[in-house]
Amino acid sequence: MPMKLKFIGIVVVIILFVIGLGVFMNRASSAPSKYDDFAKALKAEGAQFFGAFWCPHCQTQKAEFGNAKKYLPYVECSNPDQTVTKICVDNKIESYPTWKFKNGIIIPSKGEPVICSIQPGKPEENPACQQTASQFYRTWIFPEYKFSIKSPTDPVSKDGVWKFAPEAEITGEVPLEFLASQIGFNLPK
Repeated sequence: MPMKLKFIGIVVVIILFVIGLGVFMNRASSAPSKYDDFAKALKAEGAQFFGAFWCPHCQTQKAEFGNAKKYLPYVECSNPDQTVTKICVDNKIESYPTWKFKNGIIIPSKGEPVICSIQPGKPEENPACQQTASQFYRTWIFPEYKFSIKSPTDPVSKDGVWKFAPEAEITGEVPLEFLASQIGFNLPK
């Protein structure tokens, strides 16, 4: 009988350990993030983050927000069978991740952007356009950024600052600092 009690005691200890570990992990995953207010501000300012569950760049973008990713203004563009959702078709989302801002996009640039036509593939067009061109919009590729901007209208450029209309969208790797600048948010250090 003592051997049976010892075995039961060990099983109970293991069960309690697993339950305790689960509670600890749950608390850790719901702990506040230094980007909670930033993610909430993006949503409050009307930003939209379009992505797909299978997109590695989207997952990387979400991971940058840590636990604050639950507050992001995220719009899923992929159905389980990887067809595009209606909201993303209606918004003409062609690649992921894509960000849109209610008040448009402002981008400082010291260099001249490569501008891609709506119908890519013309022999005289810059090779960079083959990867980023849009079937709906002209695309601007700025030399110092790893993302491009697609817009149905041309931006206004003055003193190295480009202003795009609210319909414009940013696609590619977008640094948190740049996202914050679009809504006038100061990131925590």
